[in-house]
Amino acid sequence: MQQCDTGGAWWNSLMNPHPIIFVLLILAGLAFEIGVHYFLGITIVYTHFYYLIIVIAGLWFGRKAIWVALFFGGLHIVVSYILTGAIPPDAVVRAIMMFIVAFVIGTIVEQTRCYYNQISEQNRELNDVNEEMRSLNDQLKDSEAAFQTANKKLNLLSSITRHDIKNQLLGLMGFIELSKEKCTDQEMLHFIEREDTAAQAIRRQIEFTKDYEELGVHAPRWQDIGMHLMALRSLFTDGEIEISINVDGLEIFADPLLEKVFENMIDNSRRHGERVRHISFSTMYYDQDSLAIVYEDDGIGVHEAEKDRIFEKGFGKNTGLGLFLSREILAITGLAIKESGIYGKGVRFEILVPKGKFRFMQPVTSPT
Repeated sequence: MQQCDTGGAWWNSLMNPHPIIFVLLILAGLAFEIGVHYFLGITIVYTHFYYLIIVIAGLWFGRKAIWVALFFGGLHIVVSYILTGAIPPDAVVRAIMMFIVAFVIGTIVEQTRCYYNQISEQNRELNDVNEEMRSLNDQLKDSEAAFQTANKKLNLLSSITRHDIKNQLLGLMGFIELSKEKCTDQEMLHFIEREDTAAQAIRRQIEFTKDYEELGVHAPRWQDIGMHLMALRSLFTDGEIEISINVDGLEIFADPLLEKVFENMIDNSRRHGERVRHISFSTMYYDQDSLAIVYEDDGIGVHEAEKDRIFEKGFGKNTGLGLFLSREILAITGLAIKESGIYGKGVRFEILVPKGKFRFMQPVTSPT
């Protein structure tokens, strides 16, 4: 940025009023008028000195310099009248020019001072706001540090507690299996089956707390959907369910727990679809800016009244946590999920991916 060369201390000194210097300038002006004009009879050139006095008066006193201009202009006219017995037009013109110069310089200086004072006041207000912001930032940093410390402690406590519960639960499930083998009473065996179901539900809830604890902890990243789905398909090697995948080259920006979303949808089909033999993944465009990943199966589907409720925490026949967790994982980066299938023909989940959150790593045909 270009720096202004104002003469440093000399200029700052000039901008401040100096009464003694000002009086000396006035006296010098009087001396010129009496000596040069009255005694020597010279009417030109010397009046230029008055402009210097008027400009300095304007810089120091603003529009009050007009009085200085009127004084010297009037004095020049009076002396001219004494010498000639008439008022010369050139003397009047000089007096008017002095008045105009004083008015312009004084107005500019006063406006400049006004703007300077306004800017100074705004700077003071901004400095006060900056100080408040710095104070708030310091408080936020302290609060963030305290929150992180508390969060680490809670996570550690949760991890230890969850580990201990899983160990105890593992032992309990082992004893339940032994009880099944030893028990011959059908009524008692029924109660043991109920106990096993409850233990399995507790296990899934514990797994959910671990997944939910990790939600949003790690930064979102671009993920290859095809790789995720191929890894899941490799888990079904017994021919129980056929999985077709048509999402070549698609990547979406999502939480690292994204794979859990697909696992939960497949688990939902296996648990509630009753007759699921085929699952498919594909994509569709809503418009030029948004995309959907479409999941479909050939099971019984979802009742119309339950399409929105299946994503609520606790809804369903088991823990009711899988689809709830899926929705929370997707929401981290602005993705959404809905069910749009027809009951009796199968489930259809659509993961809605907005513009900027998906990309293709190889050329694809644009929608028409």
